[in-house]
Amino acid sequence: MQIDDIKERKLEVSDYGIYLLSPQKVVSFFKKNKNKSKKFLNYFQKNQKNYIESLKEGVWLPILPIDSIEYLIKLNEKFNDDWIELFEINNFNIEIEDDNNLWIGSLSNLHTWCMEDYDSSKDFNSYETLDDETLYSSFRFNIPKGKYLVNIKGYKRKEKLEYPEANFGFLFELNEVENFDGFKDPREDEKYSFNIAQM
Repeated sequence: MQIDDIKERKLEVSDYGIYLLSPQKVVSFFKKNKNKSKKFLNYFQKNQKNYIESLKEGVWLPILPIDSIEYLIKLNEKFNDDWIELFEINNFNIEIEDDNNLWIGSLSNLHTWCMEDYDSSKDFNSYETLDDETLYSSFRFNIPKGKYLVNIKGYKRKEKLEYPEANFGFLFELNEVENFDGFKDPREDEKYSFNIAQM
């Protein structure tokens, strides 16, 4: 199934977070730092210096904590009038390498890094529940190689809908730049709050 067959990109979040990354950039960063561990999150939790370096270089962008529910995900595409914007936080770094791929997914995917999960022939990763519902844990977006500043906007529906509709969503806007000028750490909880379900 291609992404065009899916009406909306509804991301099932577990482990209280979302990430953005370019798989090839991750591979390049790990190679440069001689990291052979597949435990992605554990690696950055134990290596604060490399975590900060990864943010400076735009290797990935972790967004947490947020409630573990479904979110509507949009990239450079506006939400309609059924939604209200709750926040906007600007200028996080992300770099896309030669694969031209940006993946947005549930943080739970990153406990173990598996490059095969990010094959360019796939538009998403999904799994089936016991009652045959398809849930999506990550989506691929085709983005030209380059450095980008990411603006994050959080939304909620004006009128709550019943499950399986998503009542909260994130819009990611990418603005290409020549070089990164500084960086922001989204884990600075005293500065940034992304948990739209609690706003």
